[in-house]
Amino acid sequence: MKLYDGIISDTMEVLESYRDLDGVKKYPYAGSSWKDNESSEFIMQRDVALELGAGGEPSVNYTLVSTSGIVTEDEVLVYGPDINEIKGNTAFARIVILDTKDLKEDQDTEIAFAAIRNLEFVRYHVFPKGYMVRVSARSNQEQIRISQGAFSNGINFAKVGALYIKKYKEVPEVKKVRVIFITEKELVEKLMPNADKADTITKTLTHILDGMPTDCGHCSMKPVCDEVEGMKELHLGKKKQ
Repeated sequence: MKLYDGIISDTMEVLESYRDLDGVKKYPYAGSSWKDNESSEFIMQRDVALELGAGGEPSVNYTLVSTSGIVTEDEVLVYGPDINEIKGNTAFARIVILDTKDLKEDQDTEIAFAAIRNLEFVRYHVFPKGYMVRVSARSNQEQIRISQGAFSNGINFAKVGALYIKKYKEVPEVKKVRVIFITEKELVEKLMPNADKADTITKTLTHILDGMPTDCGHCSMKPVCDEVEGMKELHLGKKKQ
């Protein structure tokens, strides 16, 4: 599965430029995490300590899957101020890069697509206590409310990220997980187009399953197939079935 490898490379290239200038906090996964609330939690405005990606600040989230061994260890990366260092509302991004077992997309497109969708749905089942997530699938935005109680008890991205890793690793196909949190506005804005690109790839998979034209010259998804490694093979392989 190399469909998302180009976006992964672009994401990490953008982040590397920041790493050289200002550094990055890196936290290997040790198993311990922030408490799981086990269900969604509504935090009222009067109980909010911080809001991330709200109040007109840019926000984005996206998940990328690869079998190329790009992620070699379970880890949380933080670019910009951590939760306890933030003063007021701020930009926010959460990006997840997953290294998985072979999804055999060249043999069964339906299996590959179902696996990718299952991995995307994991994010809707992570409920850090005192950390309210509001997601807009249409705009790829993710806004966070952090309660005063969670803030006082020392919530941070390392602990929240560890909970995401724990949930992803419950999926048998997942080998390694990299969770990236970003609170630098410039970085968030630079990475926002990548969410749209990832969506386009996933939508193209949907069209392949629905049955796309065999004549590439008349196919609206031709630019995607030309740009994304492995997409054309998926399309042609599906048509041969």
